[in-house]
Amino acid sequence: MTSVADVPCGRQWRREGRIVGGESAKPGEFPWMVSITRRGGHFCGGTLVNKRWVITAAHCMCSGPVELPVEHIRVTVGEHDLSNRETPPAQELRVRRLVLHPDYQCERFNHDIALLELDDAVGWSEAVWPACLPQAGATSFSGREATAAGWGWLHQTSALGGRADVLQKVTVLVVDNDTCRDWYKSKGKKTKILDSQMCAGYEQGGRDSCWADSGGPLMVGDEGLITVVGVISTGIGCAQPKLPVNAASRVRTARVRVARSECC
Repeated sequence: MTSVADVPCGRQWRREGRIVGGESAKPGEFPWMVSITRRGGHFCGGTLVNKRWVITAAHCMCSGPVELPVEHIRVTVGEHDLSNRETPPAQELRVRRLVLHPDYQCERFNHDIALLELDDAVGWSEAVWPACLPQAGATSFSGREATAAGWGWLHQTSALGGRADVLQKVTVLVVDNDTCRDWYKSKGKKTKILDSQMCAGYEQGGRDSCWADSGGPLMVGDEGLITVVGVISTGIGCAQPKLPVNAASRVRTARVRVARSECC
């Protein structure tokens, strides 16, 4: 794993699921997790990688075919329960600059990754800590169990329940892209899976990320440290059989392409 921060990355202070089939995370379990808000409402997740930079999904930064005005976006770190004040208090920060992947286009899901530069540096604490990023030449992670986290919807339909207030987590299996393509094809879907993307889920469904989880981290553990290997992007439905999160953008690929000298 690689750190781009001034402190050791990927440390979990506490270890004990739009997430479907998951469970509530413990406070401080994923201290790099951020809530991205617009007009006071959470709409996407993100990952803190150092004191001033957050990685998220590029589609979160679009409203239809146009890029969101940066002054409309806020990032909250140290958040756990969106409905209650945290102790210590969560930090809400303005965004200075938005950097989309150079090949990304709004309303598309290819190269779906972006960087947010914060107006002010965050302060480190047990509730606010940077994630590790994959080293150059990292493996595909296929066959590994990974964790997704977010405040997204708990069910595919709103009739069964709404969005989570407490941060949720779920364990999913990283699936190789050929298998992922076969699964989609077997369901009559023509979804394209690029080499810059990765799939995570289960053949039988039941556990998955969902709406408003977009932009959040897909994480694997190595020797007690957590590395963010993907950014939750898109899928068809939530937790459906053979329809995994099909476009969790590979962070190791994006590190080379996104804002070359901007951050990471």
